[in-house]
Amino acid sequence: MGFQSQEGQVGFKTQAEEGTYADPGTDGVFMRTRSGALGPNRELLIPDPEIGGNRDVPDAYLGAVAFVGDFEFYARTRSFATLARAALGQGTSEAEGTEGAHKHTITPATGPLPWLSVEEAIGEGFDVFHYTDAKVNTLHLEAEANGYLMGTVGLIARLQEAGHIKTAAPAVDVNPMIVGTNISILMGGITLPARSFTFDLNNNLEDDDFRLGSFFLGGLVEKRREFTASVSIRPEDSSLWRRAVYGDPSAVTPGGLVVKEDLAIVCETYEPAGGAILHAIKVAAPQVALQPFEVDPSGDDIIEHDIDIQFLRPDPAVDIASIEVVNATTAIA
Repeated sequence: MGFQSQEGQVGFKTQAEEGTYADPGTDGVFMRTRSGALGPNRELLIPDPEIGGNRDVPDAYLGAVAFVGDFEFYARTRSFATLARAALGQGTSEAEGTEGAHKHTITPATGPLPWLSVEEAIGEGFDVFHYTDAKVNTLHLEAEANGYLMGTVGLIARLQEAGHIKTAAPAVDVNPMIVGTNISILMGGITLPARSFTFDLNNNLEDDDFRLGSFFLGGLVEKRREFTASVSIRPEDSSLWRRAVYGDPSAVTPGGLVVKEDLAIVCETYEPAGGAILHAIKVAAPQVALQPFEVDPSGDDIIEHDIDIQFLRPDPAVDIASIEVVNATTAIA
């Protein structure tokens, strides 16, 4: 007896409005996951000791609840487009070429993030949950040179219902996966000799807005948005170190300004989405700066740097970043 994890499933669909569940089984997207689930963030409320009572806990109640969790996955272009739009806020879709490929350009919204509905089946027969009013709190991508492009999405949901029936024969994203040999990192138009990379978006959602008279979160408010990336490289000279620590690759002493250049992370499949146009996930930022870092030689090891990259938005009229997804789907679920 027991429940085999692989028999579960998870699907997403963007809601038309707050508070109304949008069934992922109808024009939504289901994705394969490596691990993870949404779960209750809830405490048993136990009273403090009282004078006149005794040494034992007299009673307990259940407190308010939020539903929080991460899903780890191999990044595929159809489901990632839905998660990226939920994380940034808005997206447009258009045909790319004439043979079935479509480009989805996802950019930060000026208003609140869209709500997602989530269907989550745990195992085969454990339970099936419907989540309403979920938002993407964090979105992460990573890859090594000899590995797959992998992602993690962190969600927070306001409402959960158990006891549903899972969607039969769901529309699962089975688009091709992406490997490190088809990934390039460019800064200032120059390809970095990266051995690995990470990309992170954090919406810093407020997850404790509980209200009197209710078990559930009153809202999910986005606070400061943070974009960061990192690369691991074996340097050919000290120019990147001087740029990060001194503020200029040609400087010989520390200064106060930083070099700001554009960054592009380009991830493509071997397989086409239509014609000669490949499935792709591309992250672009018009201005980034390097975090200062240390050189760490050790024994006979080859010198290698882990460099953190901070995204910047000095001009409010220019988006801090955008994500472009190319696949064979005409719209984002």
